[in-house]
Amino acid sequence: MGWTLEPYQDQNAAGVVDLWNEEFGHALPLSTELLLHRWRIGPNELATGWVACQRSELLGAILVRLPARPWFPAGVGFVTLFVVARRARRQGIGQALLAQASRDATRHGYRVLVFGGGPGHLVPGIPLEAPLTTWRFLRRSGAFPREVFHDLLVDLTVLPVPPSWPDGVTLEPAPRDEMLAFLAREFPGEWEVDVAEAYEAGATVLGLRRDGKLIGFAAAHPPGSWPPPPSLFWAPVLSGPVGGLGPLGIAATHRKQGFGLAMVRGALAFLRDTGARWAVIDWTELAAFYGRAGAHVWRTYQMAALPLS
Repeated sequence: MGWTLEPYQDQNAAGVVDLWNEEFGHALPLSTELLLHRWRIGPNELATGWVACQRSELLGAILVRLPARPWFPAGVGFVTLFVVARRARRQGIGQALLAQASRDATRHGYRVLVFGGGPGHLVPGIPLEAPLTTWRFLRRSGAFPREVFHDLLVDLTVLPVPPSWPDGVTLEPAPRDEMLAFLAREFPGEWEVDVAEAYEAGATVLGLRRDGKLIGFAAAHPPGSWPPPPSLFWAPVLSGPVGGLGPLGIAATHRKQGFGLAMVRGALAFLRDTGARWAVIDWTELAAFYGRAGAHVWRTYQMAALPLS
């Protein structure tokens, strides 16, 4: 066979990044620092990672998170990264990596592997840039395609006119504790964690208020944020400073009243005023909605799910 499977270790990260960038680096350039940051496993979390090696050379890798957080579906694991070197394909490496990760997941009681998303995700699905052979491999393995998501790009030099807020409505930075309490009421779960991390990374979390009461939020990430939010993972391919927008949401009692679109426009204007040339809105199915604020599709992904027997 000439190659062996070995458990992933952080010392493999640079080699794994090289494999990723061989396939996706032109559109989704990954750095070793970003991979190590996203692959931090908490003390009570499960994960499995494997690499295929031929002597000291890496030929393939798979990294899988097995979350037990209440906002993730029970029994579902997430493939963070799965790649095989172009020169080493058709040797059974991909099959061996996926089979080993599937055995690990099954042993821990997981019933499905989803390609994309999950804690510490890099992408929300299989990138559009993946070759057709990727989908042929996944379909032969028993996986089936699922939702399509987009990253959207906004040229902040041609923004629509910012909204004119009605009396009593404001959009301004919100204090951390007040915002997290609002999220616990209106958006409990993952967004609470994401927004707490955004504050720690130096983002500005804008609060939309009506008569002083929070009714919405938008996390605005300035250019150069570290650690970067998912909206800024692929910023290096753009020329000029890039800001990120999201997550964001409107309280249930105030939806479908025009507040959401106005808040997006206001948040984009805020990012422009921080010096951003571009803004990225990541992982969304709402391209038409955000298009009304000037966003267009920039990157596209499709999830896939593999039932485990």
